[in-house]
Amino acid sequence: MAGSLQGKAVGRVDAGDVAERFPIRVLSERTGVGTSTLRAWERRYGLLKPERTLKGHRLYSADEIRHVERILTLMKEGHSLRAIARQLKSAKRGSLHEDRLAGQRGVWADYLGGTLQAVEDFSTERLEAIFNEASSLYPVEMVTERLIGPALVELGARWQARNAGIAEEHFYAAWVRNRLGARFHHAVYQARGARIVCAGLPGSHHDIGLLLFTLSALSRGYRVLYLGADLPLTQAPLVVERSAARGVVMSAHNRIDAQMQAELAKLARSLGVPLMLGGLCSDQPLELFENAGGVRLGSRIAVALQVLGAQVPPFTTGPGRQQAAGPKAG
Repeated sequence: MAGSLQGKAVGRVDAGDVAERFPIRVLSERTGVGTSTLRAWERRYGLLKPERTLKGHRLYSADEIRHVERILTLMKEGHSLRAIARQLKSAKRGSLHEDRLAGQRGVWADYLGGTLQAVEDFSTERLEAIFNEASSLYPVEMVTERLIGPALVELGARWQARNAGIAEEHFYAAWVRNRLGARFHHAVYQARGARIVCAGLPGSHHDIGLLLFTLSALSRGYRVLYLGADLPLTQAPLVVERSAARGVVMSAHNRIDAQMQAELAKLARSLGVPLMLGGLCSDQPLELFENAGGVRLGSRIAVALQVLGAQVPPFTTGPGRQQAAGPKAG
């Protein structure tokens, strides 16, 4: 098969492979980096590892174009070539877990790959650029489901295997929280629909998933009263009474034990408005909670929004106009 390197000396290609590759002159033209500079990068720092023909001529592929572009980006951000070489070596080019990212295709694969690369380089500027482009072209629910969520999953899955994995995960989580917080505060003043309370269950300390959900709810018109993580259940009735909220959404990442489910069931029976449970904890059957009138939203935001809309519509249609959903008749 053309382009296959099996059975050949490592780093060598024959005439059948050349059609998929190009010489250093073409790499220079496409990246704007001089041929002498490219050779120096290869010789002094090992930044490039071209294939070679049987006659010793260097050959490159589209991967090298992207690699050179990344080197140029890192240089613009102030990194030295020696530091870049160390960074790229430790990153192990192509280190993304393709089995977990296989569901991402086309532009979303590019966005996700670029995001993870920016996290590896601790580049806030590139994170901002990718997010701004994606959110300007696609609905927030899609950006959440196809970019932010998968990036968080990937970083959470690989942190133990990377020397800076903890810092990478913290860096991205902090950026997401700050970025979504800014969008939340901008959107909250524009919402005119039914008010809902969103909070994390007692003992929950991860609120990014809940923030992502609330941002999507705001885009649907809901007025969201966001209370963050680790809210005691006893506080929920007080908040509902004083805010005239039409529903309560609580969320957690970890599995719910029998005692917590019993407390949630008790709250669902007495709250007076729908009590809904989201996050990974709601992917499990919760018979006691559901028999008491509680509603499981599930961990997928798009599905959770549909269930929320069935329980608490953001708007009711009045005569000739759209109105915020009001209290149901007793």
